[in-house]
Amino acid sequence: MFGREILAYADALTDELKAPANWVAAYVDSSLAWPVTPQKIIYLGTEFWVIPATTDAYPGIAVKSPRGENQAAKEAILRFLSVLAWVEGKGLIPVHYGGGGRLYAFIRPKGAMLNVRDKFDLRYLPEVTDHKQKLAIALMREARGLQHVAFSFLSFYRVLEVAVGKKKIATWIAGALGRLRDGRAKDSLNKLHASGIADIASHLYVSGRCAIAHAGGNPIVDPDDPTDAARLYEERPLIEGLAELAIEEELGLQTARTVYREHLYELAGFKAKFGPAIVRSLQAGEAVGPALVDIPTIDFQLEGRGPFEALKSLQPKMFAQEGKIVHVEYENRVNGLCVKFNLNFETERLDFDIHNGIFGQSDDGSAAYAQSKAEVMEFMKWYYANGCLRLTDSATGDLISRKDEFIPVNVMMDHDVMDAQIDEWRKLAEVRRKDQ
Repeated sequence: MFGREILAYADALTDELKAPANWVAAYVDSSLAWPVTPQKIIYLGTEFWVIPATTDAYPGIAVKSPRGENQAAKEAILRFLSVLAWVEGKGLIPVHYGGGGRLYAFIRPKGAMLNVRDKFDLRYLPEVTDHKQKLAIALMREARGLQHVAFSFLSFYRVLEVAVGKKKIATWIAGALGRLRDGRAKDSLNKLHASGIADIASHLYVSGRCAIAHAGGNPIVDPDDPTDAARLYEERPLIEGLAELAIEEELGLQTARTVYREHLYELAGFKAKFGPAIVRSLQAGEAVGPALVDIPTIDFQLEGRGPFEALKSLQPKMFAQEGKIVHVEYENRVNGLCVKFNLNFETERLDFDIHNGIFGQSDDGSAAYAQSKAEVMEFMKWYYANGCLRLTDSATGDLISRKDEFIPVNVMMDHDVMDAQIDEWRKLAEVRRKDQ
């Protein structure tokens, strides 16, 4: 796994989760990897607590609820689970609801398999507030989590009914088949074509949706006929792929795969600061005067590491445009530390080179220099260890840009050596503080 111990339920909870409150919890049978440590997530103004995977109990999600509002709390948890399942592309089925004055364990059968992780990566967590979006991803969560193949198929079809509309489904499917991206869905489609089925939309409706939902027609899905279950199992990836595509195209809710492929989050915050007119000019390679651009003060940090005080409150120092690329340089005006990177409006990327992207300091014999030197070295250590760059607005804390894990090439980092050097600079900072 990653060397982290899976604890028993009683040992895994933090003091805050052990504290008395009006708790409401949903325990889940999860097909996605679940954290082994508690995690607090604030989503749409509500604090959700991840009940970790443990050796003896089901994991889940809990909230502190005002008394008398337990049903609203359950719905909030389910809505959050649907968003989480959508981002992960997996199913999540609650197996039990609990809570009360304290959080109690819901015991899991011995020997059940565990699929675990350190924590949820929630860099992409869309704020889903539209009614159709909420219903569609709820049905996706259910469909992906159900073990019963027929009911799972039916839930996927219901997604199409919500996202596309019943009257438009046949036409929409005919046009969408060529846009399928999932390999399993394409394989399923090819098998249907190979079997002589030309009208895919009609087949999915008559032999799938209607045959499952109605018992008085023909064909009908017979629970005791194994060939029916086998056929639906072969066709389920196709209806799942279509349902996912419908949510993206018709409801405008992207999958995590699409977000990652487009990487629009790397420049999203800068685009918001610049405004649409300037962004269009930059994307076209038209010259934009620096005086017209609102460049925020930033904190240059890593996801889950730090904080690195030497890389906070960086002021814009240089803005130079070269076609569709903007060269930006920031400076910490207290310690002289500089950071530079490019905003590439052609590739939609923030280009940062760790080897020459941080510079500008010279040792002036001060404690401040030694301290910032230690912090920069620690920043580099964690950046080489698949660090995720994160730029935020120093004034508001709003996320401006983020990058995915840095993958070093032809670099061997000796953490013990780095730690020893970092420790030396920190000790030197202490010595210099005493001498000054």
